[in-house]
Amino acid sequence: MLRCKYNPAYPYGVTMMKHSAWISTERSVKAHETRPDGRALSAGTGYQSSFRYGSQQSITRNWSMPMHQLDSLFHKSKTSMKFIFGYEADNHGINTTPKETLVKITKAEDGGLGGKGLWDPAKTGYTAGNENDFMKKYLSGELIKVEKA
Repeated sequence: MLRCKYNPAYPYGVTMMKHSAWISTERSVKAHETRPDGRALSAGTGYQSSFRYGSQQSITRNWSMPMHQLDSLFHKSKTSMKFIFGYEADNHGINTTPKETLVKITKAEDGGLGGKGLWDPAKTGYTAGNENDFMKKYLSGELIKVEKA
């Protein structure tokens, strides 16, 4: 389970989960299961996980053909114009490079404090889809004045 926000830059039906260091740990899981506010904030360290359980790697899986799992795989090298035998990092790693994955997304709760209202970052005026007047001017280039020399 992770926090998410809407980004109108992505096409309909597309999600992106970026690799992040903010994976869940034993302490962050315990925190979100026991804290009244449900935050995944580790006691004693202040570590805040972006995930309730797991990490980005939890869904970065696909069905890799058995031949792609072999050390004797014959394939084109990714860094030179030649054919080679054997495993090549990232290309044939079972849990490495981003892969298209089918996932089911289910809303667990509202994002505001206590599950009421907007999630605080969405109120700042700087998030996609919730731009304030200043951010709209910034995005359109109106905050920059160009003078001719």
